[in-house]
Amino acid sequence: MTVRYQRRTPLPQQVVEAVGVLLAGRGGARMLRAIGVALSRCAVLAQLMRIPLPPLVTPRVLGVDDTSRCTATPTARSW
Repeated sequence: MTVRYQRRTPLPQQVVEAVGVLLAGRGGARMLRAIGVALSRCAVLAQLMRIPLPPLVTPRVLGVDDTSRCTATPTARSW
């Protein structure tokens, strides 16, 4: 089954997404052409941009180095 208004079934969609993540633009288009899916580099990149980003994980503990990068103390500035 396909999702409404989608041009590919879920399995080829997953293949295009996986190749797009690994190789992106021209390399992804070449790899997909080799396995029988004809897509342009722009289409591979557009599909890559449609993939949702993984959720960001907030760190539980910050170290001394992490806080020193955030503060603008006179010792941290380079003149």
